[in-house]
Amino acid sequence: MSSFGQRAKEQYAAMSPTGRFAVVVLGITMLLLVWSEVFLPLATDWSDRADAIEADIARVDSAAVPSLNATTSLLAHGDIAMPDARGDSSQALLESIKAVMAQYGITDYKLNESGAGVTVRGLPGRRVERIKADLSFNAQGEDAVEIIADLEADQAIEGIDSLRLTRGKRSGTLDVALTAQAWALAGGTRR
Repeated sequence: MSSFGQRAKEQYAAMSPTGRFAVVVLGITMLLLVWSEVFLPLATDWSDRADAIEADIARVDSAAVPSLNATTSLLAHGDIAMPDARGDSSQALLESIKAVMAQYGITDYKLNESGAGVTVRGLPGRRVERIKADLSFNAQGEDAVEIIADLEADQAIEGIDSLRLTRGKRSGTLDVALTAQAWALAGGTRR
């Protein structure tokens, strides 16, 4: 054993019990300080890195499996298809409305078409346009409800944007005012 170690052991043995206790407490305190200043930050850093890796793995796993909302949406609405060109969509919308009106023998109706361009992300330089057709007519109550249902079911019509029903001038009739809409790719590009 070295002379320093031998001398320290002799001095420790010569101390009073209170002095030995103080040396042990001092030694434990020094070990705790070394642990808290050297080893604890290292362990915390490793733990943080492990948590970051675990979060990355979870993110990759969740991205690999389609989310429940995306799957449910796809099942409910079907595949996503690009809209037709402006002229084709507009023509299909108007022809569908005219066909439904002819099916119920209604010739006295007003039909006005308008559109508004909307920029959609993901289509660089392309614009999507919402085409609206304002329709107003008068029909028997049951026929009016069936006409609205047929318009909503038509594939050329994306939806009925607004609908107003009022009592007609003749008994049992309804005055209907609605706005049907469809989407179309605008003809030109926009910068």
